[in-house]
Amino acid sequence: MADNKAIREPRQKRSMEKKQLVIDTARELFCRNGYHNTTTNEIAKEAGLSIGTLYSYFADKETILLELLEQYNEHFYRVFDFIDTEENVRLYFSDLHKWIRLLVDNLIRLHDPQIAFYRELEVLYYSIPEVTAMMDAQTERVRLATLNLMEKYKEKIKCNDLEAASVVAVDFINALVDRIVFKENVVDKERLIISGVDAIYKTFTRE
Repeated sequence: MADNKAIREPRQKRSMEKKQLVIDTARELFCRNGYHNTTTNEIAKEAGLSIGTLYSYFADKETILLELLEQYNEHFYRVFDFIDTEENVRLYFSDLHKWIRLLVDNLIRLHDPQIAFYRELEVLYYSIPEVTAMMDAQTERVRLATLNLMEKYKEKIKCNDLEAASVVAVDFINALVDRIVFKENVVDKERLIISGVDAIYKTFTRE
């Protein structure tokens, strides 16, 4: 483990690229071998860096994991950039069913490249408290964004308790996306998406 005083935040492009290389390499090894079966020495070797260079950016393996998780979370917050565009706000009012389908499609596309890492995170959620806290915080941030959307356009929502509805809506959408992305399905995925979007639309909207 490195001395925390030696940890530095890179400023120059080359140093930033090295730090990101450590993160990207760690993700590959965590997905391939599992987090608990990967060492910092293996990460450094795979990245083509000295162990001293790795420790100049990260105190230990868990620090790498937490920064990787932070980047992973930011990856999924991009969906709210999609929600807030002027074009999609217009779509929300003109064709809410189509808007929900577009939202689900975007979430599926965001999840697809992260399947292996997400599965590893599901294991780590129950064994590393910091991972638990960060993933719970991500879920709450998504719920609050959903609640904000419901409150902003509450004339479209038929539920009176918007706070409770935001919890159910997030769980509903997550369950649909997880079913499509992470599980073997005996029913065609397109049929599942159509049925899931229909159910979400009919459950939460006035139309």
